Amino acid sequence: MKIVLAEDRSGKLVGERTFTSDVVRIGRDPAECHYFFTAEQWPMVSRKHAEFRLGEGRCFVADSNSRFGTFVNGQKIAAPVEVRVGANVQLGAGGPILRIVSIEQTATSHAAPQPPELGRMETVRESKAPDATPRVVRPPTPKPSPKAAPAYLELMATGAERARRIELNKEVTRLGRDPEGEVVIDADAAVVSRRHAEIRRAGEQFAVTDLKSFNGTLVNGQRIAGTVTLFGGDQIQLGAGGPVVSVVDPAHPAPAGPAAAAGAQTPVMAPSIPPAFGQIAAMAKRETIVVSSSSGSISPTAPPAGTQPHLLARRSFDQQTQFTVGRAPDNDIRLDGLQISNRHARFMLTSGSVSVEDAGSTNGVYVNGERISGKRSVQLSDVIQIGPFVLQADARQGVAVYDTRSKTRIDAINIAKVVANRSGGGKIKLLDDVGLTIQPNEFVGLLGPSGAGKSTLMDSMNGMRPASSGHVLINNLDLYRHLDSLKQSIGYVPQDDIIHRELTVYRTLYYVARLRLSSDVSTKEIDQIVNEVMDVTGLSERRDVPVGQLSGGQRKRVSIAVELITKPSVIFLDEPTSGLDPATEEKIMKLFRQIAESGRTVVLTTHAMENVKLFDKIVVLMRGKLVFYGAPQEALAHVKADSFKDLYDKLEAPIDQQIAAMATLPANAAKSQQQAFKQRREQISEQVAEDWKHKFQATEQYRRNVVEPLSSLPRDGRAAAPPKRHTSIVDAVRQWGTLTRRYLEVLSRDKFNLL
Repeated sequence: MKIVLAEDRSGKLVGERTFTSDVVRIGRDPAECHYFFTAEQWPMVSRKHAEFRLGEGRCFVADSNSRFGTFVNGQKIAAPVEVRVGANVQLGAGGPILRIVSIEQTATSHAAPQPPELGRMETVRESKAPDATPRVVRPPTPKPSPKAAPAYLELMATGAERARRIELNKEVTRLGRDPEGEVVIDADAAVVSRRHAEIRRAGEQFAVTDLKSFNGTLVNGQRIAGTVTLFGGDQIQLGAGGPVVSVVDPAHPAPAGPAAAAGAQTPVMAPSIPPAFGQIAAMAKRETIVVSSSSGSISPTAPPAGTQPHLLARRSFDQQTQFTVGRAPDNDIRLDGLQISNRHARFMLTSGSVSVEDAGSTNGVYVNGERISGKRSVQLSDVIQIGPFVLQADARQGVAVYDTRSKTRIDAINIAKVVANRSGGGKIKLLDDVGLTIQPNEFVGLLGPSGAGKSTLMDSMNGMRPASSGHVLINNLDLYRHLDSLKQSIGYVPQDDIIHRELTVYRTLYYVARLRLSSDVSTKEIDQIVNEVMDVTGLSERRDVPVGQLSGGQRKRVSIAVELITKPSVIFLDEPTSGLDPATEEKIMKLFRQIAESGRTVVLTTHAMENVKLFDKIVVLMRGKLVFYGAPQEALAHVKADSFKDLYDKLEAPIDQQIAAMATLPANAAKSQQQAFKQRREQISEQVAEDWKHKFQATEQYRRNVVEPLSSLPRDGRAAAPPKRHTSIVDAVRQWGTLTRRYLEVLSRDKFNLL
């Protein structure tokens, strides 16, 4: 095979190179790499950073254990992925970008690709402009032979040299971590549920169904909510970032147009979003939505290139004047998720205008951040939120639906927090114009000495204690203005466990589900989500143990499980490892890492430095000032520290040096002298922090992680006064009933107080 690579410099391709070897290595070592970069210009590129593997008309790219990772079309890869013409491969965050110009089959190329340590295979879609003709993009598949072989699956286990073959010779093939299934995934793969998905024979073909798994099932990169017919070459991924199973079915190669098996609901691909969808476009992600096709029209097309926004589906009114939205299968637009009610909302077309109405849902319908009651007329510029879904409506274009569950970006813009000085009068600035961007699915740690402002910054970003000035955007929506609607997608674990110790683990999570999920969710559905959450957090074996009898680490897992019940897209944790022994702390940190890899954004504060290396990025604060934001190893280089334990000492060394040079305060110093001495120490500390702040602002990390992402934001709507919150009488009564039942159960288990 032959591959042509070129460096992408702001859209201009330079340095085009052609390679015919089966393996093309990329990095800084000219002796080992075919395409190499200099360390002076690209310090984030490792000596042997990544490699391309070619064979049988396919191309894979694999990271070679590089320090700063490899990104394909903007997504960091944890395992080898298949790439196509037009794909962008970036070596480290902010590093050089290689564009695949062409991949050609040659007469002498017969070797099958064997990526090293091939674990999960993910299909990365080409980033070139999509065809105008609507189609579902699928991986290349072999042409059927006159006597096609039976269909089977291929699973490449981590560390295996060859793929494991699973014959599709049963009516039902179960996939998951359950050892009773036909496709058994390693027990350590926490992103995979025990009973994750199943493949059933559908006539001469096969179809896959997600079994309400915790992290969902994807087919060719699209999350599915119904049953999807399979074709040869399709790739089934068990959860975002999970293992990938390839379908080999020579008798049924992927069709050129949209797959349309009778009775199957096809994943809807995202068409390009028109300019009118500007604000929501920046936050949308290609997911899967199940839309009833009995009436109306759906216009799926191939997804646009790169990181452009993706529309899930658009439903036009056609001859209808009304259609329903909800979780039940018979809705015109069906949205999956237990926060969605069976009958959640209605859209109506009257005299050329569109209105939306809450159909008696539990968690409400929000228009521009405000929960509505009754009908509300809407236009294209209005933002309609139903659970994690964002909708926009227009009489001509109908209703467009976006999914924000797995791609949550957080932007903090000039965050400042000023409070009254309780000891000396005046004001204290706890946060000093902090600005940064946390990208989707990143695991970010907030670090700094005591009093640096870590918890204050976190509470500003999650809405618990809003900033005095500045803006926080969640997927381009102002957090403070849309707090009521966005809080459903935000999880928060405080430093102290706020859980009833008398209840068992299961009953604790059961009542949380009753309080937070839709009121029409069945007991069976609650049981399933509770069991899934216990499984993800490693609590299944402690199911019936009272929380008060758990260890500190296990209680922290319960607190985390409480927030995972609603499947939030972003989770904030305040000192979650405080008070835990080193071994337990490492396990908890690895759990957070798994949660981030499963498609969530995780942000936490910590004093502990032993596991800082697990973060994607760290925010280092000093006296409320941002003194560093970037990869952990980059922080050490920035302050010239040898270890993370040495990080704070290096930051505070100038303070200690200047204070040591001050005249010693006499033992009998007057109160005014003491105050002057204290004030001088404060001035020194403030100036040193300011110096570190300015030093960081002169770095490449500041440009890459702060300036560039924030400068790309739209310049429209900023924060407005948050609308007043209100809860309906029905919701209040329902929650009161649940809380009463929980209190009576707590009381019945508290034998000491009953005596």
